Amino acid sequence: MVTDGSGLRSGEFEITNLEEKLWRQVHPIWVHDGRVTSQLFSPTPKDTGELSVTRSSVVTAEAAHHHHTEVVGLKSIGVYGVDVAEVQEVGLNAVDDSRVDDGVERPPGHAFVDFKAVSGVKQQKRRASALRDKAEKHGWQHGPTS
Repeated sequence: MVTDGSGLRSGEFEITNLEEKLWRQVHPIWVHDGRVTSQLFSPTPKDTGELSVTRSSVVTAEAAHHHHTEVVGLKSIGVYGVDVAEVQEVGLNAVDDSRVDDGVERPPGHAFVDFKAVSGVKQQKRRASALRDKAEKHGWQHGPTS
């Protein structure tokens, strides 16, 4: 992994437009009693601290959902979103990695919320819950669909 000294790989850059929305696909198991759980914004071990999102400046929430479900074939009942300012408010950064040339195919406008510097599961869960709460205030950006 080649970095430029900032910890970012070649082709990655921090998203600085604080108003830009970041779309997050909602897997059906992340909804309980009509409310999205904080798992929506919790990175899994396979994420290696990079929580996958899609940039609103590149694709609409509907197009991101279509790509996720129809092109890639993954499950999602809809899309929630947070803006870059909200990500920063919880002490995280948003990084565009759509131009990284590492042989991994990424969706259009792919980016990630960077959890790599967050130590411990408890701190990750706290930030994930805060992001979920912020996303809930915006409501569904696309969907939910059955």
